[in-house]
Amino acid sequence: MLIDVYDFDGTIYDGDSTVDFTLYCLRRHPGAIAALPRVLAAAVRVAMKKGTLTQFKTVLFGEMARRFSLTQEAERFWQEEATRKKLGAWFESTPRDIPIVIASASPEFELRHAAKLLGGYTLIGTRCDEATGALTGKNCKGEEKLRRIREAIGEFTVRAMYTDDAKADAPLLEAAQEQYIVTHGSVRRV
Repeated sequence: MLIDVYDFDGTIYDGDSTVDFTLYCLRRHPGAIAALPRVLAAAVRVAMKKGTLTQFKTVLFGEMARRFSLTQEAERFWQEEATRKKLGAWFESTPRDIPIVIASASPEFELRHAAKLLGGYTLIGTRCDEATGALTGKNCKGEEKLRRIREAIGEFTVRAMYTDDAKADAPLLEAAQEQYIVTHGSVRRV
């Protein structure tokens, strides 16, 4: 199957949606600040190479899930005009002649509503138990994106790959017939 693949954060979405979602949740649930010491400790472990992004995200989303519904907050987040404005207008003008896959390291529960707003494309993201916040697989980045796309749709060929991060998405860029780097809505072929 021939597909086009789009990274989400920094590509379709101008920024990091997980950071914006976390800040949004903190504004709505200020009591969640009590989780800051655990979240910061997990971030420090990642920075010191003594922990993984998967472990960090499990702590972050776990602390959030203990305090409110991740699913409900994600839906509210994408209903915000400020959030929707960060969805790149350039994405709407790209060709839609073959299937599109959105592949992201952000959690699927967070992006599910964005994918609906964009047109219901196949979404591949980091898997997370929405009730507990625990990641149920690897962080969906690099080679994991390729594996997860194959798991979702079977064998495929990438016609075009759009990303803001050539290093993180190197495996998909290498697999693509056409490679594009997106910077704040400006698309450049490489």
